[in-house]
Amino acid sequence: MFALMGHQGVMREGRFITPEMSILLDLIRGLAALVVLGGHMVQMEIYTGPYPLTETAQHNAVLIFFVLSGLVISHSVRTRPQDLRTYAVARAARIFPVSLFALLFGLALFTIARSMGLEASLEHVRTDAAEPANLLLPILFLGDAQGVVLPPWNPPYWSLAYEVWFYALFGAAFFLRGKLRAAALLVLSLLAGWRVLLLMPSWLLGVWLSGKDFRPGRQAALALGLLGWLVMLFATVFGVPAANLLLPIVQATGVDFNFSTYFITDNLFAIGVAICFVALRPLAAAKAALLERWAGPIRWLAGCSFSLYILHWPIISAMSAFGMVAGKNAWLFAAYALAILAFCALTARVTEHRSGDVRKWMMRVTQRRALEAPARA
Repeated sequence: MFALMGHQGVMREGRFITPEMSILLDLIRGLAALVVLGGHMVQMEIYTGPYPLTETAQHNAVLIFFVLSGLVISHSVRTRPQDLRTYAVARAARIFPVSLFALLFGLALFTIARSMGLEASLEHVRTDAAEPANLLLPILFLGDAQGVVLPPWNPPYWSLAYEVWFYALFGAAFFLRGKLRAAALLVLSLLAGWRVLLLMPSWLLGVWLSGKDFRPGRQAALALGLLGWLVMLFATVFGVPAANLLLPIVQATGVDFNFSTYFITDNLFAIGVAICFVALRPLAAAKAALLERWAGPIRWLAGCSFSLYILHWPIISAMSAFGMVAGKNAWLFAAYALAILAFCALTARVTEHRSGDVRKWMMRVTQRRALEAPARA
C-alpha cells in the first residue's frame, strides 16, 4: 500500500470518500457520538427508564470511530501533498486543544466534588484519582501502556490514547523508508504497548478502504448491508464468549487485556462496519441532493463530536455526584442530553474549531526551528 505514494507524498489510488459520502460519514460520526452519550448516561444511572440500545452500543460506537478515523486520515494523505512534519502538526493541532482542556476540565469537576465529599454513582477505582500519574501519563497517551492510568472522571479517554498511537504508527509507516521506518515502527510499537496493537486492525480497515472505489449496484449494496449488519450482530453477541477464550492466558500470566479484552470480536465488528460503509456508497450517491440540503446541521453535529465524546463523562459524573438525575423521565433525560451537547458545541468553538489556528502556529514554530538548525550547526 505505501508503495503507491506519489512523489509529493500522495498515494495514487481510487478515492472512497466522495463529497456526498463525506456528508454521510459525518452524519454517522455525529450519531455515534450521541449513542456514546446516551449509553453512558444510562450506565451512570442519570436515566433509568426504557432505553432502546444495548449496553454494548457505546463500545461499538468507538469501533465505528476507529474505522472512520483510519478512513479519513488515509484519505487526507492520499489527496493532499504532505510530509511527516505537516502530518504530525495536523494531528497534534487536532488532538491537543481538546485533550488538554478535557484533562483540566475533568480534574476541576472531580476535585470540586471530592472536596465536598461527593462521588459519582459509577466510580473507577483505578482511574478516578487526582494523582500526578493520572494527568502526566494521559498527556503523553501512555496510560494504557502502564496498565490503566486515565484522567479523573474520564474513562473514554482510553480510545483517544489508542488513536494517537494509530496516527503515529501510520505516519511512520507512510512517510519513512528503509531501516529508519523499521526502527521507528519498533520503538513506537513498544511505547504504545501490545494492547493498542491488538485493536489497530480496526483502524487499518479504514486505511485500506480509503483507496478503494467500490460501486456496488442496488441489490449488491442491499446484500452487503445485510452481511455487514449480521457480522456486527455476531460480534456483539459473541463478544463475551470470545473474551472468555483469553481467561487461561489471564489466569496463567496475570496479564490484563483492559480495553482490548474484546479485541477478537471488536476487530470483527469493525469488518462489519467497513462492509456497511461500502453498502452505503450507492445510497449516498442517490441521495446526494438531500445530503447536501442537510449538510449544515450534519457538519455542525460532526464538528463538535470530538468534544462531546471526550467531555461528556466528566459532565455526567458531576451530574451524578450532585444528584442531577432524570430517573425514568425520558423528557428530562433528553433535556439533559441536549444541554450537554450544547455545552460541548460551545466548548468546541474554542478548542476543536481552533485547530486550524493551532496548526498554523505550530507550522511557524517548527519551520523556524528547522531553519535555525543548520545555522547552529
